[in-house]
Amino acid sequence: MRKDLQGFVASGCIMTGVFLLLVNIFTDVGHFWAIYPLASLFCPLIWLFIENKKIGAFIVSLLFLAACTIQNLIETPQYLWYIFIIPLSVAFPILVSLGRTAWTRTASYIISFSVIIFYVMLNLFFEPSFFWSIFIIFGLVWWPMSMTFGKKVRIFSVLGAGWIFLFFFTLNLITTPEIFWAIHPIFAVLWWPLSVFLAKKPFQYAVLGASMTIIYFSAINTLLSPNQLWAVYPAFVIFWWPLSVYYFVKCPAKGKQIET
Repeated sequence: MRKDLQGFVASGCIMTGVFLLLVNIFTDVGHFWAIYPLASLFCPLIWLFIENKKIGAFIVSLLFLAACTIQNLIETPQYLWYIFIIPLSVAFPILVSLGRTAWTRTASYIISFSVIIFYVMLNLFFEPSFFWSIFIIFGLVWWPMSMTFGKKVRIFSVLGAGWIFLFFFTLNLITTPEIFWAIHPIFAVLWWPLSVFLAKKPFQYAVLGASMTIIYFSAINTLLSPNQLWAVYPAFVIFWWPLSVYYFVKCPAKGKQIET
């Protein structure tokens, strides 16, 4: 980055930080809310001006963790929420230090599962009443999965769809087992592997897609209003999809093959 642009960014960050600090001091002395924007401004500022990015990542992570810790101890000392930020503060300098090695399959497995284990332990120790770490598990598993199967499109689509299916099904059971709402995202996700496998086969894609959609509406009909058969109406409309593809796509293609 050019020096004049660096100077502009530095001046803007410092000026904004001083302004917010003065506003905080003169308007609301009892609540030090300026620490959040100050940390947000000075972390990228340090990262920008330190040439050694490994040291810069360590300083930025330490500064961010210190700001959160101070704010935690000032406002809510009875609940130590800064502990939940420790894995992120540790992972960032590690990833920067590893460089290109961080984008290997081995690193993705080690870092992802280490962070997952840490958050699961925090979940079981601090908030055992609700298994909130399921969201972190769901997000972090995508890293090693994509590193392992990212170039195998079909396998990745099946595993990815299955992982999303498992996540929403489990979340449904944990939060509201009396209402099976997970059927909606599951239905949407099933189109991913279906499209990957049958994208070049329009008739088979239309038949399976229509069948899957009809089953979805039938299931919704059974779950929500079993005494009223309304799923027949969207089913009638959906039947036109494979019918149209058969007569306007598949049959003309067969005719051209016979002529040649």
